[in-house]
Amino acid sequence: MRLAGQSGEEDSVLRLAPGCDPAALALTPAEGFLLSRIDGRTPLGVLRTIGALAPAEIDRCLERWLKAGVLERVRAQAGEGPRAAAQEPPRAAPRAAAQEPPRAVPPPSSAPPARLALPAEDASLEIAPEVQRELLAFAAKLEQPYHEILGVPKDADERAIKKAYFALSKRLHPDRYFRRRIGAFAGLVETCFRKLLEAYELLSDPQTRAEVQATQASVPDTTPARRSSLEARRRLRERVGALAGAKRATEERKRKAKSFFEAGMTAFASERWLEAAGSVRLAIAFDPANEVFRERFVEVQRRAHEERARALQKQGEAALELRDFPQALRLFEEAVHYRPADPELAARAAKIAWQAVADLRKAKELAAHAVELAPENGAYRRTLGLVYRDAGLAANARRELEAALRCDSNDTEARAALRGL
Repeated sequence: MRLAGQSGEEDSVLRLAPGCDPAALALTPAEGFLLSRIDGRTPLGVLRTIGALAPAEIDRCLERWLKAGVLERVRAQAGEGPRAAAQEPPRAAPRAAAQEPPRAVPPPSSAPPARLALPAEDASLEIAPEVQRELLAFAAKLEQPYHEILGVPKDADERAIKKAYFALSKRLHPDRYFRRRIGAFAGLVETCFRKLLEAYELLSDPQTRAEVQATQASVPDTTPARRSSLEARRRLRERVGALAGAKRATEERKRKAKSFFEAGMTAFASERWLEAAGSVRLAIAFDPANEVFRERFVEVQRRAHEERARALQKQGEAALELRDFPQALRLFEEAVHYRPADPELAARAAKIAWQAVADLRKAKELAAHAVELAPENGAYRRTLGLVYRDAGLAANARRELEAALRCDSNDTEARAALRGL
């Protein structure tokens, strides 16, 4: 049963056979990733672009699984495409169904993005009104160029890009609102952060930034100009030539993007998160309109950020052992940026800033971040209160130390500090 080269096969749809247990199969990581993409809706042509294997190898895997009864074809009703067919209840497809290929369905990269529905402000939610307004304002510029999304100049350097991203991610990261009642803003937070992350990662890396700029520059200017008929014909020939050249360049960039994406998915299946993130980042840079690449990017990048945070924390611990406290603070602070929803990490960085470096401004910022993430943790409240005390802000210190005692009435350090105010 050959899949490649047959009429209509690009649009055919496969699904797991009833009763098949994927966990019982002996699969390589790349094969496991491919099998996880088979959902009874995705056409074969799209599977060939998102699998962690070369297209020919994907065909061989699918043929083998079909023969072994692991997969089955989704039968399409007459005149309907694979999306409609995927809604049918599971049942064996008769041979006659294979004779009539389903109607072509465009890959996800060619579909226009759905218009984002913006929620209304809601004072009853557990998300501050000013943050709601910030999210709505941020969502209004999601289709703008990356540097405008980050709020930096087009020629901003890596340091400015990172600073802008870290400032925005503190407020827009979905993990910040975990277990909070934020209603319709939940989807908006996720969408905004995905775009923020994409903008940061593609602009902060010199190679992908160059490719993004090359992609933008490759779009020809087709604005009509009022000229003489001779000049108009000449301009028309030039535009036609430019469009043909741009089409060839676009096709070549898409081919490279697919190659990068496949390499990234192979690395992802093998849990090489940083390598996977770099490859998928390049795939998006070469083909920024491909929604499949963008959809996978956030998951890949979150794993990569977790790995970066672990590495930075480990380096920070080593710097502490060497008593290089400024370096330790820098490393811990950057780890917090990559893992912004970890209150213990923020509290640890706050203590380094307060006790070892005497940077009360940073200590206050980090301790307040930990308290915001875990307001019922008395130890975090106590640290913030002691920082306020040393900064000479007695009223703020009293407020936090009293809150620490409400969380833990046996906190002798907080009680002693409160008596000393």
